[in-house]
Amino acid sequence: MKTKEARSSFLVPRAVGRSEADMVRRGLNEQLDLFREILTPPAQLQVLAMLALSDPKQLDKAASAKVADIARTMGHEPTASGRLSGHAYEDIEETGLKLRRKSFDVFVREPSGKTRDGRRKYSAGIVNLSILQEFGFLYEDEEGRPINLDEIPKEDLVKYEAVEGPPLYAIPMTDAKGNVLKNKDGKVRRRQANGVIWRWASRFAELTKNKETAWIFYQDAIKILRRYLHHPAAFKLMMLTLFWKGDQLIEMGHEKLVAHLDILGKDRNQVNNAIDAAFKAAFDERIIDKSVQIRPAGYYKPTKKTGKERRKGTVYQWRRAARWRGGRVLPIVQADGQLEGYNEGKVDKPKGGSLD
Repeated sequence: MKTKEARSSFLVPRAVGRSEADMVRRGLNEQLDLFREILTPPAQLQVLAMLALSDPKQLDKAASAKVADIARTMGHEPTASGRLSGHAYEDIEETGLKLRRKSFDVFVREPSGKTRDGRRKYSAGIVNLSILQEFGFLYEDEEGRPINLDEIPKEDLVKYEAVEGPPLYAIPMTDAKGNVLKNKDGKVRRRQANGVIWRWASRFAELTKNKETAWIFYQDAIKILRRYLHHPAAFKLMMLTLFWKGDQLIEMGHEKLVAHLDILGKDRNQVNNAIDAAFKAAFDERIIDKSVQIRPAGYYKPTKKTGKERRKGTVYQWRRAARWRGGRVLPIVQADGQLEGYNEGKVDKPKGGSLD
């Protein structure tokens, strides 16, 4: 199997990086919990890496790559011996199996006509989505020749049932004497695959190919995110920022930011420290090109027109760094029967651009 090089930039459904923010904003907690359970940060990175290794003109056809190529694209570093850890291989295989078996809700924006003044109108709402329609393992012998699983008796293979479609088979792991090895729970261990083959689910492929529902992403950003898999608040802040529509100022209140970053804990100092660390990481990695501005409670005075306060509590303001910009102006979205503007406002005076 030949080594594949990931493209430096590629399209990804915006729902992959934006659904959490939309669900938080609308209080869709049940859907949010399932999304976070299935599309974890490592799973998000793997989806991004697999898209970077896919042919953008053939997303409806089967694609394949060495497991090592996916791991390398995700930013996994080789050990001193030059090999990737077995953990990386196993995690990629398990994530592929999970994404093949499970569907979950995402928040999708799609074109739905035009407004009276001719501007594009979008519908927005929850869509139940599968990411992978097919997923399988590819093996090679000691000479590097492909092994045809169809030529091996099915009873000699590890079988994985699918929710829909035919089962998936893998070669069991054996010791030097040819004895099949098992895990502590008694299940047969499968041999580490040389590569994997996958086919994107048709709905997911459509969202990827349609420039109205897709987003440009960069391989360099994947490798940055990889470094923060063990710092979830920083990871989520970077994803939120990279997938933010428009290039204007991002503004968010404290409580909403805590929800977006999924920071758990009742100690105010610990929560604030986690937020500070996340913004420091985003700045250090140049996801944002200036330090976050924190506006204290009471900074915004009541408007002359209504006499109401626009912001009561602490407000965070930041902007995506120039190297990651280029997204289109966020469209008008038809949500719950009402037109909802999502244009992120201007510096100092954002116009409805925050998510709280």
